[in-house]
Amino acid sequence: MLSTTQNSFSGHVARLLLENKGKRIMPFEYEGQKYWLKQPEKLKGIWRILKAHPQQHFAEETAILRRLNEQGAAVPELVLFGKDFFVVKDVGRTLNSWIEDKSLSEQCKAEILADSAAALNSLHERGFIHGRPALRDIAWHKGKVSFMDFECHSRRENMEWQKIRDGLVYLHSLCRSKHLSDAQVLGAIESYRSFCPPELWGKMLDLLRRYRCVYYLLLPFKPIARMDLIALYRLFELMFINKDKKS
Repeated sequence: MLSTTQNSFSGHVARLLLENKGKRIMPFEYEGQKYWLKQPEKLKGIWRILKAHPQQHFAEETAILRRLNEQGAAVPELVLFGKDFFVVKDVGRTLNSWIEDKSLSEQCKAEILADSAAALNSLHERGFIHGRPALRDIAWHKGKVSFMDFECHSRRENMEWQKIRDGLVYLHSLCRSKHLSDAQVLGAIESYRSFCPPELWGKMLDLLRRYRCVYYLLLPFKPIARMDLIALYRLFELMFINKDKKS
């Protein structure tokens, strides 16, 4: 049986759902605490074909979030859910928001990125895989890091490859940021390396070296490249190309 407080909160969420039917994500406050209400995506036009079965995907996301909460992973607390919605507690600003904050010192930004690098490696040590640990999917608040929008749950097969892929997505996301200088990106990469098991880091480097030829093949397209490709150029340049030029 729900307590009076739980009933009151559930009623508040029910009213929000009625007033904001179909709204994908919305923040709200209740008794001084910030929450996020999420509903299934409402697709229109060609997106109904390109991103089919939004209800199924939403159900899978809810199920993954429930399991991760039960297992104590670094994710937002799931406080209420139903077939067409779920509510999580706010876990602070995302890393890209912190990085874009001009009032924040470079030292503070470096500490936040170091916390995120440590947290991602801790997540892997506990047997969890994110699938897309980009800066926009990682939140930080007073030293605590939380991961959002998991794209996959822990699968025991080929865990090592999944950890390598997570690490490379994280590094690529750092290079994607226009608000981080090359020196800041290199500092964040070094933080990640310091927390990453040496054997896993070595295999990440081996994989990048194996695909260095891609950098030269795609280099002619750099003047017209978009953000994701530009970030790939930057990753190769910071990890290998610039170092080769200096040696």
